[in-house]
Amino acid sequence: MKEHPSYAGFPPLQDKEQIVEALVNDPPEVRWRVVRDIFRINDEEDRQDLIRRLHPHLFGATDFRIKHRITMALQALHNPCQVEGYVVVKGKGAFRHKEMELPGGELENPEDPGAKSLFPVVDFHIHPKSPDLRFFADMREAGVTHGVILATDTDPSDVDRPEIKEHLKSAYSRSPRSRAVPFERMLLQIKASLYSPTHVENRDVADWVADYPEALIGFGSVNLSRGRDYVEEKLEEIGRLKLRGIKLLPYSQFFNAAENENVDLLFQYCADSGAIILSHSGCGPGPFEVPEISQYAHPGLWESHLKKYPSVPVVFAHFGSYSQYIPGIWLHEVLQLGKKYRNVYADLAAVDWLLNREVVVKEIRKTMGFGRVLFATDYPLPKSAGLSLAYLVGALKANTLLTEKEKRKVLGLNASQLLGLG
Repeated sequence: MKEHPSYAGFPPLQDKEQIVEALVNDPPEVRWRVVRDIFRINDEEDRQDLIRRLHPHLFGATDFRIKHRITMALQALHNPCQVEGYVVVKGKGAFRHKEMELPGGELENPEDPGAKSLFPVVDFHIHPKSPDLRFFADMREAGVTHGVILATDTDPSDVDRPEIKEHLKSAYSRSPRSRAVPFERMLLQIKASLYSPTHVENRDVADWVADYPEALIGFGSVNLSRGRDYVEEKLEEIGRLKLRGIKLLPYSQFFNAAENENVDLLFQYCADSGAIILSHSGCGPGPFEVPEISQYAHPGLWESHLKKYPSVPVVFAHFGSYSQYIPGIWLHEVLQLGKKYRNVYADLAAVDWLLNREVVVKEIRKTMGFGRVLFATDYPLPKSAGLSLAYLVGALKANTLLTEKEKRKVLGLNASQLLGLG
């Protein structure tokens, strides 16, 4: 099959039989490997032929994970990604056409897109859900030199476990929402949210990083509510794949960090390997907007481990502040933890508005300071609100409440030091 000219340096595409075979018969936990390749297909006839071949398997798939994978492939075939003026180069990232052209029509060996930057710009919180071309073109437009991409180890079957179902039922009963929406209906919404078409496995993240090692840093994920053997296996996988950190979602992985027996295992792994913990803090999206069922994402639950393992960096994603109903819900708690413990960091994913509030900026300076605040966007979430990556970077650069030194720290110097980027 013919490859789209906006992709350069990649191995040849598999033939159609191999693509269908992989989508149908790859292990269920493999998600993005072939779907990413589909965006490289240039010929409309080839895409239509693959659609015809895949449709019967969509209805025949019995494992919901394979059904999701085929659905993602069909969506990619129906909606090919084209970005005017850009080429994505394996191993590097996105480049403008004029940077790729030589008089003889050959491709030169372009330098790193971030090589001319005065300082690094690091997006510390990215969900790799977009076609490579779209994602790297957005990074290039914004001047983002590095991105931290995240896995998400969640499973709908968790809500069928009696202890988790009982926890959710008890928590939800304390919410005013429970008087309007029955628990069983809420449970269905929770279950549906735990394995969306954008779910990302550790292997997916490692594959992206392998394709773009100069631009991406990968964080794996492990569900600490599972048994010890499962957690040990996932930590071994994260280490084997050379992922630099671990993304946790306590509210949707259903564990209380103050009580869970696997948390010590996690921290010991990080202390030994140098891995970074990035834990969601604040409410979650969708059904988890209900504060009562997101209580496990309270940052204060981590305090005893912050004290016990001072060498392990813990980044509180969303600054403890994400909530549709109570914006800034646990901001104060993160600031106080940051004041007490030097291993506490916080990212600005989905809460960039915090730095537009003078009172918040002053509190950050008084408590943890700006040396442990990390620029992050929750990409591609801002695009759903019509905000580009370039807009978010530009808004921080134009912020009048921060000093120029503080801006440079937040945009990339803090993350560069934490990640050892040089």
